[in-house]
Amino acid sequence: MISAVVVSYRSAALTARALAAVREDAARSGLPLEAVVVVNSSEPEEVRAVSGVADVTIDAGENLGYAGGLNRGVAATRGDVLLLMNPDVTVRTGAVGALYGALASSPLTMAGPATFLDEAESLLIPLYDEPSPLDLARRRLLLHPRGAARVFARRLPRVLRAAEATARRETFTVSGLSGAMMAVTREVLEAVGPFDARYRLYFEENDWQRRLRLRGGRLLLVSSARAIHPYGRTTGGEPRASGWFADSERRYFTENFGARGAAALDALSSSASNLAPWPKMPVAASLSWDGEALGVAVSPLRTFGVFAWASLERGTRAWAPPKGFREMVATATWYARAVADRNGRIVAEAQLRA
Repeated sequence: MISAVVVSYRSAALTARALAAVREDAARSGLPLEAVVVVNSSEPEEVRAVSGVADVTIDAGENLGYAGGLNRGVAATRGDVLLLMNPDVTVRTGAVGALYGALASSPLTMAGPATFLDEAESLLIPLYDEPSPLDLARRRLLLHPRGAARVFARRLPRVLRAAEATARRETFTVSGLSGAMMAVTREVLEAVGPFDARYRLYFEENDWQRRLRLRGGRLLLVSSARAIHPYGRTTGGEPRASGWFADSERRYFTENFGARGAAALDALSSSASNLAPWPKMPVAASLSWDGEALGVAVSPLRTFGVFAWASLERGTRAWAPPKGFREMVATATWYARAVADRNGRIVAEAQLRA
């Protein structure tokens, strides 16, 4: 049996949608599935709503954070394979079976799907790396326009290789997986241990995945498994989220990298107080350009320190936000840039408007 564990915080409608998709996909693959939902809001209305779609509903009584919620939910499951999920993830046909198959053929493994921002699966969310002091050094570069351009150009070839492998529906080893949807066997989870509940939000999956890798395990990106994951839908209602991020970040880097991690954090913090001015970017609803472009990068960050990628067919001269992503542009700031080649040459960019 597969057990899907969803941690819901004022997300009853999203949870219902996520579970409906998981149940339907598991049934298509002939895989029995139970749904366990942990409600972190302590709101009776959410508990009642979730109880109508879950096999097991747990009212946590407080906001346990994602790690604590996952641990509480896993304790109530019966399945040999666990799908650990955010409520705003929607799987596509074949995802559950593909993840199940990847775990069956590879011991001491955690697996995750290829994720996209939009329903058309045109905007691939990039690979997640294991956070390290080197990442903090890159974030220092991102504080300045020239440094950000260097980071983008260096990261782009790897993103392109991942996009090409995803288009071929390959399975490949990565250094990090998104915590939005993780598949793991009960045996592996018990061997590595529970998620560290001191991470109230953010970095909990990184900490657990690092422990797995230190035991000789590996992380698999199964790109034949597809899921839609709109950005930032589940954290906006928690006023403590930014504080939890800062606490979790320091805990992760100091406990996993010691003095080196602490020094890298301090260097980043001191650099953040000396920001360079950024050039103005035009505001537009779409992009257009002359000549060829490999694709379009979109990011909620002006630095493009992280970005989703849309590959383009040869001869394409314009791009507009696809359905689904347009709604995200209407409610948050997003940036887009069209890229001409693997060296990161930019042919058009804009701050997107709905």
